[in-house]
Amino acid sequence: MKLLAALPALALFWFIAPLSAQDRPAAADPVVELPKFVVTDNRELPPPESWRYGTMPGFEILSNASVKGTQRLLRDFDMFRQALSLIWPMPQRISQPTALIICGKGAKFDKFIPAGKISADTAFASLFLKRGTQTAIVIDLESTTLNVLDLGNDSAGTDNTLMSVEHDKQLYREYVRYLLSNNEPRLPAWFEEGLSQIIMRMQFDKRYIEFAKLEDPNTISAAAAMVAQINELNAAAGGEDGDATTLAGAPAEDRDFPAALRRRALLPLQKFFEVQHDSPEATNTLGNNRWGKQAYAFVHMCLYGYKGKYQKQFMTFLQRSAREPVTEQMFKECFRFSKGKGKDGKETFREMSYKDMLMEIRSYCDFTVYEAKIFKATGKEDLVVAPKPLELRDATQSEVGRIKGETLVLAGHTKLARTELVAPYTRGERDPDLLAALGLYDRENGESERGRKFLEAAYAAKTKRPDAGLELARMRYADALAKPAGPEGQFAPAQVAAILAPVLAVRLSPPHMPALYDLVADTWTRSAAKPQLDDVKVMIDGAQLFPMRMKLIFVAAGFAADVNELQAAHALADHGIKHTPEGPGRKRFQDLKASLPPAPPAAEPPPAAKQPAATKKK
Repeated sequence: MKLLAALPALALFWFIAPLSAQDRPAAADPVVELPKFVVTDNRELPPPESWRYGTMPGFEILSNASVKGTQRLLRDFDMFRQALSLIWPMPQRISQPTALIICGKGAKFDKFIPAGKISADTAFASLFLKRGTQTAIVIDLESTTLNVLDLGNDSAGTDNTLMSVEHDKQLYREYVRYLLSNNEPRLPAWFEEGLSQIIMRMQFDKRYIEFAKLEDPNTISAAAAMVAQINELNAAAGGEDGDATTLAGAPAEDRDFPAALRRRALLPLQKFFEVQHDSPEATNTLGNNRWGKQAYAFVHMCLYGYKGKYQKQFMTFLQRSAREPVTEQMFKECFRFSKGKGKDGKETFREMSYKDMLMEIRSYCDFTVYEAKIFKATGKEDLVVAPKPLELRDATQSEVGRIKGETLVLAGHTKLARTELVAPYTRGERDPDLLAALGLYDRENGESERGRKFLEAAYAAKTKRPDAGLELARMRYADALAKPAGPEGQFAPAQVAAILAPVLAVRLSPPHMPALYDLVADTWTRSAAKPQLDDVKVMIDGAQLFPMRMKLIFVAAGFAADVNELQAAHALADHGIKHTPEGPGRKRFQDLKASLPPAPPAAEPPPAAKQPAATKKK
């Protein structure tokens, strides 16, 4: 399956070693006096909570469900990720660990539902929360069914106001949304939802993966069939007196689009494409959500339906819709099909309107024609390997407060987040990542002075959080900008060292942040002293990681020339000329290129050693 890549791979700086390991030693910092919180009300200090903590690649896990229930869910999740990597390989992005909170008791899940998202027709079993580089997934493992509005499912033995929850599939769905959210520019909400619903229904075991297969819309669950049969027998036994006992219907299941959209009107495409990532339709797709199922139908048809009839046009439309507003005219330009040559010998085309495509989706829902993808192990090795049970331990109060608090921030519950973050600190916890979280929270919520104290303390305690190191460096940069200690308003060496110390301490930790390298370049630009070779290599590292940050590229090229890294300087200048639009920006790169001394020839590989002649046996 072909999908968009975020950016083409650029092997521009092959001659430069990867991220430099030699960073400037951190400058000595004064002892920081931490803030004090005075608790005036018992409600400000909630009782300690018992949670379990674990980690897996890319995730910090907090769970108050049973150990076995948590391990089972995460075992299936690990196998799902293995299967997904085989049928949908994606470049591994280095990102900040995602918080995965599994709520198994005590109605903890409801607190994480974003403010203003609860209404009569919403039902949540999982959440994906994102802001900037921070992400979180929350799973409601406690609820096995959800109350929803009438699902429109007329199957016998089914309660249309009750939906069963498949927790593993909800985790799969949110994980796919997390992966797609990392794309730059971010892909449209309708595509994320449609692809998520396709992938979450993937079937797999150790030697077999089946992808994009649709269920028979006429099937019903075993529980519903049993209820319907019992009710029929009771009705027959009751006879004309009408004394038969009727059992309540079994919970409805989350169905594929052919069943979910049967006898339901589709949304007009203009309204369908206008839904954004934070719209109610996109954040809650369980229950009575036509938009989610229509996204499922549209994406499935265009990727797998009608022997690829729409694939090429669909990919063009997807790329354009990620960069520009969707209009019917743009849609027609993308979904354009050749009709052959006319009488004048010129090729003619047919364009699909919104109405045409809506009729096509309706037809596809009623009579699906598609090809599922099947992968089978051919050798002795399994496709998917069952992992060992994940190790879980008692979570510290710092971990509980930090993970819950920052997730509540993502959900928009600022006051509740403060309570969670402050509670472990008030009890004496001084974990460096908790201090960093408190500092970032205070800085964002108007307590700059107190926030800085927390960030200074977190840095002194050796936190590795890039967002905390960047924020502290920005504050020190602002201090130096207000009172430069070098000649002619430039930064003195001590000021440069103070700014760069927290940056260099965290720059190798995920996620790699472009703003961090921008700050390094800005600091050296204002420095009275010139950067040394190792300092320049840090900027070149940033240029490798973020090849479209043209200001960073330009500064790195100039400093590379100063330290006689001429091959790097020429490569950076050439890259800037190639990727900067026509105008003053490109002219600057051209002037820089013209001013550079010639680059030395690349070193030739040593000649291969001659192999000794073979000797004949006598």
